[in-house]
Amino acid sequence: EGEERVAGDRGDLRQKRGRLPDPTDPTATRAAAAMMATKTAAATLAAATLPAFLAWLLLAYLASFAPHRPRRSPLAAPAAPARTLPRLRTSPPRSSSPAVSASLPASPLKKLKRRLGLHAAAAAASASARHVRAAASKEGAKGDDMLSRHYDLLIIGGGPTGCAAAEKAAYGGRETMVVDDPGSGAKLQLGGPTGLFSKALRDTAARVDVALLKAMGMSDKSIWSQVQDMCKEIALVETQNTVRRLRGVAVPRVQAKAAFTSPNTVELQLRNGKTVPVAADKFLIATGSSAFQAEGIPFDARRVFNSDSIKELSYLPSSVAITGAGIIAIEYAKIFTKLGAKVTLIVRDESFNAAMERVGIDSDIATALKDDLLESGVNLRFSTVVGDFNVPPSLSKPIEIQLRDRQRNRPTGETLEVDTYLFAAGRNPNTQGLGLEAAGVMVDERGRVLVDENLMTSVPGVYAAGDVLGPPGLASTGIEQGAAAVGHMFDKKSEAEADSRRESGFDPKSYLSDPDRFPVGIWTSPEVAYIGLTKRNAEAKDIEAIEGVAKYSDTTRGRVSRSRGILKLVVDGGERDLPVIGVSIFGEDACELVHYGMELVQSRRPLRKVLEASHAAVTYHELYKVAASAIDESLEFSVAMRSAFDLTTLRDARSRFQEALQQQSVAGKIARTPQRSVTKTQTQIMMAATIPALEAEEIAAELGLMDSIPLEDKTTSEELTYKQFLEYLRNVHNRNTLEDSGSKSTEDTGTPLVA
Repeated sequence: EGEERVAGDRGDLRQKRGRLPDPTDPTATRAAAAMMATKTAAATLAAATLPAFLAWLLLAYLASFAPHRPRRSPLAAPAAPARTLPRLRTSPPRSSSPAVSASLPASPLKKLKRRLGLHAAAAAASASARHVRAAASKEGAKGDDMLSRHYDLLIIGGGPTGCAAAEKAAYGGRETMVVDDPGSGAKLQLGGPTGLFSKALRDTAARVDVALLKAMGMSDKSIWSQVQDMCKEIALVETQNTVRRLRGVAVPRVQAKAAFTSPNTVELQLRNGKTVPVAADKFLIATGSSAFQAEGIPFDARRVFNSDSIKELSYLPSSVAITGAGIIAIEYAKIFTKLGAKVTLIVRDESFNAAMERVGIDSDIATALKDDLLESGVNLRFSTVVGDFNVPPSLSKPIEIQLRDRQRNRPTGETLEVDTYLFAAGRNPNTQGLGLEAAGVMVDERGRVLVDENLMTSVPGVYAAGDVLGPPGLASTGIEQGAAAVGHMFDKKSEAEADSRRESGFDPKSYLSDPDRFPVGIWTSPEVAYIGLTKRNAEAKDIEAIEGVAKYSDTTRGRVSRSRGILKLVVDGGERDLPVIGVSIFGEDACELVHYGMELVQSRRPLRKVLEASHAAVTYHELYKVAASAIDESLEFSVAMRSAFDLTTLRDARSRFQEALQQQSVAGKIARTPQRSVTKTQTQIMMAATIPALEAEEIAAELGLMDSIPLEDKTTSEELTYKQFLEYLRNVHNRNTLEDSGSKSTEDTGTPLVA
């Protein structure tokens, strides 16, 4: 009875809570039965689908590790190399201990994969393969259609010159295609200059402290691997930006080797071996250049490199020998020094300044650069070339290089032992294999394409730009040449506009005949940059060059940062307004500062404008004003005097001053002139001599600067030096100008001019 009573009490409680229906209520009984059937069906469905759902999630997770490699059309640009993830092992990892390996149980995850994932994985792979085949088929059809078109312009070469020219043509509405030969293997860099690797390596070397990493116990292999990854990342970003720009203007790019078969047709050899002819109205040859390889040097791209194959360096060298004294050689000398290597620079010339002069660097800048190289630990060998090589196959043994005296043509007796050798002297144009003979394009004895003043070759409609033309071999000039060539190809402007462009110096001819108008940067540390003429080069062209020097320590920022360097400004002293014709810089941010100098040189900015310019506070641009002030102080006729008088009047005034001095000498007034010294020049004697103020008044009247007016601008002395004499003439001129303005104002308005 007690158990029945307890059970009854519990049943009443459940009924009150609504968990059990009232057995006497038929509606509640049916509702409860329906609910029970629903719960049973849901439980059955969950039990049936849950394993399949879990298996699907597992396969999706496993598929994320499988590399997706769709087949690509040979016409398509290579995809950016993605970071490769490790494959999922299909067997237990190997262990050095058999006992431990045998004791490891099989992974439940792998059992589940084998039991549930085989059929699903096969189905997914089949579907993915069908999708890839369909995409490749569409891509191939698109590529075939692309090659069957007739283009307005076909550009051979995917460097900075070719890509810039393609963009300009596309912006002008011309249908353009770029053909780029990647060579063997994958091409990581597109549209970047040849020296991009050295710039990337320099930037990486500045951020990686090799000595600190070695002190922390990192191996040379790990350090160099990190350096390589950082360099590749920089090159990859440059390539992606170029591809994005070409796609933005709808310019297709084909990876193939191009060769002319006729003046208006080229044959493309695709990467899959297929050859396709493509026709166009115009062609631009912009294949760039490659490193020159001297005979007798065993280049192997492993330990002995040229300036192109140095990108294949796979280890961190502790000692490097470099032949060359150009931009590339000096850059790598500083880079490897920064990476902790002992560097020896082998120079053919007798002096460093002579080698720099051939490149176009000012002598004072060359001296500063040489001192910096020596302080960095770079060993210099002048009038020296390399002789016999002994290159062991093992990297643990050094290369032995015998040095020879270039002038005497005999061994110097010195043998260098280094880990790596780099030959960085000269480059050759990439014109081999282009079929230029079939098209009738003429080249010189070194393979450089011959062009006229409009950058057109011997064949009408075929143009060339960039390194294939030879010096200066800069990416900046190549880009401008390519743009100028495209402008001439499709130029529909009037002849008057073409003449105006030629007068401003922005026509194709100027890009060939006047390469000094473009900036050059040497990415050493500190940097070197220059544009225009040095004083020596200007004097060789019969230009009356005047230069001014500014030290970094002369500026506020230079004193704050304690930076070392100089800036030199060169002007044409034969012209009244002293136009700027050259800028040379050695120091921090030189490759950035030179672009203001580029604007000064290309526009022939008067020195007065440089002195009047306003720059942001605490910047290195203050160097330009300091150098301009130095020029102004050294001038016989200052900027203010040149603004008031023309050069003819100033030279007449100087002649009259000299005549007055001679008259004093004849009259026996020797006391008025300083004692002559053989060490003083005629100009120095004249600058120190004096004439009476009354004679200055007479000279001013003779020059037409004043009438017979009594001298009013009395000075502190009765005698005037040459500088005081010129200043007196300027004051008279300014007074007459002000009086003339006042008289004109009174005549026009009846009101005197208020000063």
